[in-house]
Amino acid sequence: MRKPLIFFIFLGLAGHSFSLTLEERIQQLEKRVQQLEKRIEVLEGKKQVSVPSSKITDIIVADENQKFVTYRVLSKKFKPLKLKESLWQRSDQIVLKMLFKNNTGKEINNISGKVIVYVDGKKVMEKKININKALNFFKGMTIQPGEEVKMNVEFDYDPGKSEHIKVKELPLNRLTVKFFPLKTEFADGTVKYIKYRGGE
Repeated sequence: MRKPLIFFIFLGLAGHSFSLTLEERIQQLEKRVQQLEKRIEVLEGKKQVSVPSSKITDIIVADENQKFVTYRVLSKKFKPLKLKESLWQRSDQIVLKMLFKNNTGKEINNISGKVIVYVDGKKVMEKKININKALNFFKGMTIQPGEEVKMNVEFDYDPGKSEHIKVKELPLNRLTVKFFPLKTEFADGTVKYIKYRGGE
């Protein structure tokens, strides 16, 4: 890019500078090249600084009672492993049917987070999840403000762990289920990471 510009500057100077000595013409050309290089540096610097605001990443500090994405647990069931499912499923599962609501006021592409099950205040099961509508072409691909998304959260069940047995056998009202959103990807390209006070 710089070589063609320098060439055109040289041609422009050549037309009206025959009265100058060769030394003076070279000095003028060098001065113009330096000015051009400064302008290019300024322009390149501006391009580096001007990042679109929709791509800026933020970290939000919250507590476990955050209101960005609210949720409800609708039901709990135990799903034994079936022979035909053994190719993609490793074990029996405890399945929580949950409802998640977008309270951010903006369209969302994806919410990454984790669901944790507690028994008597002790963490006993944890599952990382992604909430999105990627496969729902008929209702749109983004989660609209105020929209609720229903999904199953499946925990691998280990019969050798007493805490898993408790989660299986206890009624839903005896369990505490919490959802912690960790990353929200908005439709406008904005990404928000959520950090929790107290380390969750």
